[in-house]
Amino acid sequence: MKNWKPAMSMKLVDTSAWVEFLRHRGDPSAKEVVAALLEDALTAFTCPIRFELLSGVRPEEEADLQQALDFSQHIPFAIEDWREAALLERSLRAKGLKVPRNDLFVATVAIRTGLPLVCRDAHFTAINKALGHKIKVEQI
Repeated sequence: MKNWKPAMSMKLVDTSAWVEFLRHRGDPSAKEVVAALLEDALTAFTCPIRFELLSGVRPEEEADLQQALDFSQHIPFAIEDWREAALLERSLRAKGLKVPRNDLFVATVAIRTGLPLVCRDAHFTAINKALGHKIKVEQI
């Protein structure tokens, strides 16, 4: 997995951004950002994001979700990511920061790939600050 190279302008779209995009009454500016990325085939997701989306989707919305994911690049959660996520959690905990594990998993993939992370989740800004800005967080 370490040799995988994403497209230069591809972005890892977090669950928080996908949810806004998929909501009937989601934030129009967030919908616009994700729609533009989808249109240009620049969206990426990883296993924890897909899990969160599938866990929260209504049965009647699952086909729309799958269609959006079909237009996106799947970045597998690599075997070495488990250790890196554990190290990240320990590092953040030592700094007094506790975040949901799925956010740690997503942050780990963002760090490994170098992809900007499009989100609406303050945890990523806090993680990024604690890490000395190792993640390119794009809050929408």
